[in-house]
Amino acid sequence: MPIMTRMRDSMPYVLFGLLIAFLITIVFEWGMDYMGLRGRGSDVVGKVNGKKVTYKEFSDLLKVFSDNQKSQTGNEPDENQLKQVREQVWQTIITQHLVDEEIKRLGITVTDDELRDWARGENPPQMLTRNFMDSLGRFNRQAYDQAIMDPRNKDILAQVEPELKRQRLSEKLQSLALASVRVSEGDVRARFADQRQQYDVLYALFDANQLVKDDEVQVSDEDLKAYYEENLDQYKVEASRKLKYVQFREMPSAADSNGRRTEIEDAASKARSGMDFVQLTATYTDKTDSGAWFRHGELNPGTDSLVFAGRIGDVLGPRLENDGYQLMKVIDQRKSDNDYLRASHILFSFEGEKDTNAVKATAREVAAGARTGKDFSALAKKYSKDPGSAARGGDLGWFTKGRMVKEFENTAFKMRIGEIAGPIRTQFGIHIIKLTGKDNREVRVSKIFLPITTGSQTKNDIFERSRDFAYNARASEFTKEAQSTGLEVKESQVQEKGGIVPGLGVNESVTRWAFKNKVGTVSEPFGVPNGYAVFSVAEIKNAGVRPFDEVKESIKPLVLRKKKLAKAEEVAAALRTKLSPTDSLTKVTQLNPAIHAQRSGQFTLSAGVPGIGRDLNFVGAVSGLSVGQISPPVSGFRGAYLIQLLSQSQFDSAAYAAERDGLRNQLLQEKKNRFLADWIAKLKENADIEDNRDDFFR
Repeated sequence: MPIMTRMRDSMPYVLFGLLIAFLITIVFEWGMDYMGLRGRGSDVVGKVNGKKVTYKEFSDLLKVFSDNQKSQTGNEPDENQLKQVREQVWQTIITQHLVDEEIKRLGITVTDDELRDWARGENPPQMLTRNFMDSLGRFNRQAYDQAIMDPRNKDILAQVEPELKRQRLSEKLQSLALASVRVSEGDVRARFADQRQQYDVLYALFDANQLVKDDEVQVSDEDLKAYYEENLDQYKVEASRKLKYVQFREMPSAADSNGRRTEIEDAASKARSGMDFVQLTATYTDKTDSGAWFRHGELNPGTDSLVFAGRIGDVLGPRLENDGYQLMKVIDQRKSDNDYLRASHILFSFEGEKDTNAVKATAREVAAGARTGKDFSALAKKYSKDPGSAARGGDLGWFTKGRMVKEFENTAFKMRIGEIAGPIRTQFGIHIIKLTGKDNREVRVSKIFLPITTGSQTKNDIFERSRDFAYNARASEFTKEAQSTGLEVKESQVQEKGGIVPGLGVNESVTRWAFKNKVGTVSEPFGVPNGYAVFSVAEIKNAGVRPFDEVKESIKPLVLRKKKLAKAEEVAAALRTKLSPTDSLTKVTQLNPAIHAQRSGQFTLSAGVPGIGRDLNFVGAVSGLSVGQISPPVSGFRGAYLIQLLSQSQFDSAAYAAERDGLRNQLLQEKKNRFLADWIAKLKENADIEDNRDDFFR
């Protein structure tokens, strides 16, 4: 009974896993996108071929997905993650509705006897068996059979039955859809040969750019027009919208910062009154911090100085650090196995200097000044060529042995605090060194860190400000209103598919809105990364073909290259006629000193050709040659090629026999994935999908 009860309690996650597993199978890679949502109540989130997707259906599945993510990460999903989860839920619902339609259209059914036989058969459903696995992953068949046959579990099994039926229906649909997918013996042999057979060739490149000068080719307007007409698909443009927008960034307010300051001061007061600091870490943060050991250099410089100056039991802070307030307590100290030094230096570099003696003289002069009491920090800022440390007065921070170059290290570890050494020569130049610290301690510190985050009131204020701007922009003019309120107007060109808003990432809510509205329309605020944005439609471009005059100049280099390549092929063809069947391709140099034959070395067709790469025309020509044969001219990326096959390894029948089944399964799975992805995409393309998500969430 306890096992069956546990199975019932875990049903939301079990069902989630089954749904995801099925959808991953039927959708090989559909590209789930992020989305932005805004708030208004309604009952219908959308429709799929007229079938309503209710708010309850959407929000119930959203909770399952969100809870699953939380169980995996241990954290509540943030706003950007929630947008992604909402999009995943929407795509999941669309796919499942379309799959259900196909099951109904094809008359696929599952009987109670089928489910009973499945549950009691040799391979029961994983939904049931997963609850009867031991710690080693072994299935306890006896316990499973007892539970299945126990009449006390009848109600629990009845709850599972609908999902078992859905899973079996989906499996039948997949089997039916994939019934026509086949892999031939020729497919398998070709894949094996591409991966295993070795080729070695000679090839001569007739480089179109070197053989044919630009002024040797005439490109007329008729040529350009002909190329344009032949390649109209290249000049098709999707419908697009030009948007203006302003952003309202979510940033913590002074009230947010003061609130955090009050919290950390409250924690400090309690810590200094004697309350257990480790317990306070659990109270004020999401986890207990019993303390960690730190060496010099592992904390930022300010915190390092504070911590190592403290004594055991000292409460340190609060301290503003990394966009938050930090409170620390020194728990313990111990000696380290290593000595740690803190030093400053002034670097004199020889790079770009003609008079190295002058550099050395300057270094000696500066070192003498430092020894007589001149401010080392000021000297470093004035003379040092190490830009990183010079701005800090030469400070290098803490380090131990092995962190600095040998000459520098050997000198530093012999110095006393306050001592100045140098000039010292290293591979980087000449150094003057001042030792500012030496220690061999490690400190155990427990910390409370409260990040300064944007509070709910601040978020609401920012949202209201964005709404006010949208209202006023409708009453006046978008750009004018932005200027009057000190907001920067940005522009972005969006297309209907993909949901990409350049500058803001993926946001299908924005693109959907843009394509539903006319020029001049001002949007309500949309949630975007780190805040909100208000948009205005600035320009509408419908789908079509770019005019010839607009692309004429960009076509010229393409036509020029095409003509130069044709001439290169003519040169290659003329030279090919002078080669006999017994000639080596190396003879091309005798016939034309500008052409040289090169040897590729061993390669497989699937890996590409050394020096050539994945040129499909080249690879295809190689696969059709016999040993010793020279190809006709082959058009490639860089020009025309003549290719002679020098050797081809034998087809390894024994290895093929050993790998044949694995290759067949691999090819079959690839074909199935492509088929199913295309099938789902086609269902979605032909479906009537109404998306009202933007009416529900901000």
